[in-house]
Amino acid sequence: MTAPKISLAQQLEAVEFALRRQQSLLNGGKNIRELRPESVARFDADRLDAAVKTLRWMQSHEAEIRKLLEIPAERRALLWKHMGDVAELLDGKAEKPAGEEGQS
Repeated sequence: MTAPKISLAQQLEAVEFALRRQQSLLNGGKNIRELRPESVARFDADRLDAAVKTLRWMQSHEAEIRKLLEIPAERRALLWKHMGDVAELLDGKAEKPAGEEGQS
């Protein structure tokens, strides 16, 4: 069974809560269970697991993400607007054998 998708906002909330929990420990907090009801403890663990997976995926694609973000925002917006056209163009190029790109 596939786990349900957990939104980036929920992942961020879980990481922020984990940070507050760790800060509480550093400040002498004794009973961490009081910070969150038991009924949501599993959900917190699921969200943190999703955040770890998201961060690992981002880490594995870091160079590509950084390269994309080097494109000025207005040009990225134009790219997103025409992404379907770009994908079709790339598909067309991928289907042609090497050396036939300029031929009709």
